[in-house]
Amino acid sequence: MKNLTRCAIAITLAAAIIGVAVFFALGGADPVKKLMKEHPYVFEAGKTIGTERQDSYSHKDGCVYISYPETKNESTDQAVAAYLSGVKAEFDQYLTDHPQEEGAERQIPRLVFDYKTEQTDAYCALTCFYEITPLDENGTGTAAASGQQTYYLGENDEILDLDGVLGENTEKKIDLMLKNSGLTTADLQTFTIEGDQLVLRWEDAEKELSVSDVERASLIDPDQPMIALTFDDGPGKYSRQFADLLAEYNGHATFFVLGMNVPNFADSLKYVYDMGNEIGSHTMRHKNLNKLSKEGIRTELDDAAEAIYDAIGAYPTLVRTPYGNANDTVMSVIDGPMIKWSVDTEDWKSRDAQAVKAEILNNIQDGDIVLMHEIYKSTYDGLAMAIKELADQGYQFVTVSELMQYRGVEPEKKIYRNFYPEES
Repeated sequence: MKNLTRCAIAITLAAAIIGVAVFFALGGADPVKKLMKEHPYVFEAGKTIGTERQDSYSHKDGCVYISYPETKNESTDQAVAAYLSGVKAEFDQYLTDHPQEEGAERQIPRLVFDYKTEQTDAYCALTCFYEITPLDENGTGTAAASGQQTYYLGENDEILDLDGVLGENTEKKIDLMLKNSGLTTADLQTFTIEGDQLVLRWEDAEKELSVSDVERASLIDPDQPMIALTFDDGPGKYSRQFADLLAEYNGHATFFVLGMNVPNFADSLKYVYDMGNEIGSHTMRHKNLNKLSKEGIRTELDDAAEAIYDAIGAYPTLVRTPYGNANDTVMSVIDGPMIKWSVDTEDWKSRDAQAVKAEILNNIQDGDIVLMHEIYKSTYDGLAMAIKELADQGYQFVTVSELMQYRGVEPEKKIYRNFYPEES
């Protein structure tokens, strides 16, 4: 009997020892440590910048998981440290504002601060992000607070500004694009690039711009005269030459192209577009739309739009009808602005470079839309002479859409012939 009693006592003691060991192995009476052991956070993998520093610990009634990089740049490290410090302060405030209520189901707040990287040819995007989440004993819960900050880093891990990320004069271009909004890059707090969208954030405002639109935009002084040079009937064998000529003068233009010509000159059209020029529709087959039915007009426009999209990856938003014809039936079918002109070089008639030059220089004024055709070498030669004199006079060369934008015009479904400045 004594032996049985001793055996029972020994078993009880062993069980107690095992229980105590398990109890302490799981964090003892500390539910925070128990949660951290049973449901640890797994940090992001595949980071490509700096030396990763990790830490995890219990903090008051919560738990903390931190991962951040040490880079080659002290200023970058200080910026990340400042962001992390602010997040820690937010977590402390959360713990103060959300004490554990007696008798309520236990909730353990968890702070995660982690980062990820994305490498491109121009920069490395370093995104630090955090999440504050109250967790139950099973490690599940819904985030109560979260946020992120993206830094765009150069070769030496220095933080790049907009010009550093998207190219020289980007901030000036954006300020011009936003000139009627009251927002400027001088007050900008943060920016991120999400696909083709550039998201700009101010203290109490946010604005999205197309990255490709920003990169392709002209650097324009709104206080100086500007004109929209336009070319019909392409693309053709001179398309690239026109684009190169415009680039010499920091200029862009609008090319109203025929869909039927696009397949044979698709590479040239893409070149023109990639140089920052605007591609508009001149319909598919250059028919007189005034003589077509609504269905026929729609076919001409749709076929041209698809041909243009196949070549440049973007649909045209502007239309110029053949001969400028646009009766009520045509205008009922066109979805957006119809662009005519205020200066006609009549280059198709003269086929003479000097005549083209004279028509432009003798008739030009601020806000004009100039009609030319890109299929004539004489037009190129005449413009090459005229554009130098125009530049010397202070003229700037913009697309129709840019001219519309700088003159504060919201595009409507109507005919436009010019965008003259308002008289003061």
